[in-house]
Amino acid sequence: MSTLVRRRWPAAPALPLVAVALLAGCAQQAAIPTGTPGTGPSPVGTQSTASPSTPAPPASSPAPGGSSSPTATAGSGQYTFPLLPPGAPLPSEAFCAAHVQRSSFEPRPENAAANARVPTSAQIAGLSPWNEAIGQDPKADQLRQQITGDFTGTTDEILQWVACKWGVPVDVVRAQAVIESYWRQSQQGDATTTQSECPPGTWNGSSCYQSYGILQIKYLYFASAWPMSRDDTAFNAEYVYGMIRACYEGWTTYLSERTPLPGYAPYKAGDLWGCLGRWYSGGWYDQGAIDYITRVKAADSQKVWRSPGF
Repeated sequence: MSTLVRRRWPAAPALPLVAVALLAGCAQQAAIPTGTPGTGPSPVGTQSTASPSTPAPPASSPAPGGSSSPTATAGSGQYTFPLLPPGAPLPSEAFCAAHVQRSSFEPRPENAAANARVPTSAQIAGLSPWNEAIGQDPKADQLRQQITGDFTGTTDEILQWVACKWGVPVDVVRAQAVIESYWRQSQQGDATTTQSECPPGTWNGSSCYQSYGILQIKYLYFASAWPMSRDDTAFNAEYVYGMIRACYEGWTTYLSERTPLPGYAPYKAGDLWGCLGRWYSGGWYDQGAIDYITRVKAADSQKVWRSPGF
């Protein structure tokens, strides 16, 4: 497997990541496919764009001060991880924790310490706002304020919790984590010889890595997420998907100024694949984004995490 070289992009916040690239030949842009439960070591949990068999709870509103959903009862029904449309209420953390499908499946036991670690209240309070300064509508800060990283479990359980909390199909989260890190929270990427771009304590005298974690958060653009981006698996994954959700809601305003390649629609709310591509390239259906989307779709289609030896 080769290594994806992340683009450097100057304008608004980039959320790039060095990834493990794999698989070629994937379907072109389309609706997010519905996953099919399979056999093997993978836990139960499918993705769907239709209404879930267990309805999404009245849940917490994306807006500050929204009412919280009642605590769900574990085992009260399998949650199918639907793609919730822009503006939909998002499930509460309690609901999602109760509906994670628990199992002994852990292909990355080396993640154990990071999977058991959650940020302190001071670290969460120190996160920088999401606003015009980083190319976001200030509404996006409603989502940033919901980030806690407050979940522990196996690597797959964490990915399920994040998918539920941010209203996205779980297999999309699993597939992106394959491409970004092969599910390794210890993944480091984007080597640089510019000391000023290095997170504190990472300069080795000649270079450092800039991006860290299961979904590869780059310090240059998200300094306030350090060191949680490196140390805490649940925080890393949910910070990235909070940012992807903001894009999906239509709040990543600088993307309106980006011109997609021919055949692709301009930025608007409701395009999850476009927002995944933006996480990689910083643009809107530029070539880097399209190539990245293709890789994530391939990992999703082949359900790489179910492969022997994964």
